[in-house]
Amino acid sequence: MTIQPPLSEAVTRFKQAAEEILSTYEARKPQRSVQVTPAQIVDAIEQFLSITVRTDRMEGETGPLASDDVDQLADYGLSLLMDLSEWAKLLSCQNAYAELQKVSLAATDWIIRHQGQIRALEPVVNAFAEVANELREPGELERMAQFMGRVLTVTAGFIQQDMEKTNPGRPWRVLHLNRGIVATRSHNVTLMQQVFDDLVLAVPEDAPGFFREGMEQMEALNYPAEVREVMSRYYTAVTRPTMH
Repeated sequence: MTIQPPLSEAVTRFKQAAEEILSTYEARKPQRSVQVTPAQIVDAIEQFLSITVRTDRMEGETGPLASDDVDQLADYGLSLLMDLSEWAKLLSCQNAYAELQKVSLAATDWIIRHQGQIRALEPVVNAFAEVANELREPGELERMAQFMGRVLTVTAGFIQQDMEKTNPGRPWRVLHLNRGIVATRSHNVTLMQQVFDDLVLAVPEDAPGFFREGMEQMEALNYPAEVREVMSRYYTAVTRPTMH
């Protein structure tokens, strides 16, 4: 399975998702007025995707986009995709929702390739969570964890500072924890150690709980011995009392 589809495929996936959402919305149109309709969001996303495709096609002729332009496009496109995803959930369009998450990952890959910064992290984290649940093969899980790592490196500095520590649902925290789960599921012990080191450094207050739950999963799901050893080592390191 492709973790993030190429843009040309993402455009096709988006059109299919948009058709399902729009037809369902027309059939169940709410009586109350809404500030922004799904059709308006669809039009805006189509413009965003058109820009990304055109940029890739013409980059050799016009040169790369300015970083500020990429950042603004990233905010714009990812936020719109999250807004339409909310409509998909509201209208119970499960297939459309799943397709929109793949489109979000294709857009995220475009942002990374164009050296942009991700300031709208929540839609990316939601997309990772949806797509990761479909993955079973170790190689797919490894690529997913590596993709998540690339996103961490291009996330805006103010998010990386992790100032909202009282909010357990903050995207920075969720992304690190989910990346840890994906790495564990891959059974790649080298990858696990890299990801766990990042997790302990970025969200140290969440590390004990993560590794405690990880140890419980080791038993429940009968993980291989080498995977258990890594999980046990990190669990011991973050939970043992320190001398004063």
